[in-house]
Amino acid sequence: MSMLTIHTALAGLLFWTCFCRLVRTDRDTYSGVRAAFCVLATITMVAALAPFGLLAPLVPRSVPSVSQVLLLAGMSLVQGLTAKYWRHGVPSHFQACRLDGGEQ
Repeated sequence: MSMLTIHTALAGLLFWTCFCRLVRTDRDTYSGVRAAFCVLATITMVAALAPFGLLAPLVPRSVPSVSQVLLLAGMSLVQGLTAKYWRHGVPSHFQACRLDGGEQ
């Protein structure tokens, strides 16, 4: 497999994990958590499109390096390993307490 193929697949995987977590959030999820996943998803899309020159001249066209692929792989691994905590919705420590004193 070429470096570009691996890079594109990992970027797609990382974007998908961000999307899956974002659709589980709601108004009770801390805004910083939502923002972090939005930023990560956006950066991932930039990384996915950059090798094809679709963002030139903002991001120059280049073949993905080994370090870029390893970074995508590492982030995808973290997202994959922590997915079990999101299986039933947003983890409680990412949720703000409701006004009635209860927690989500």
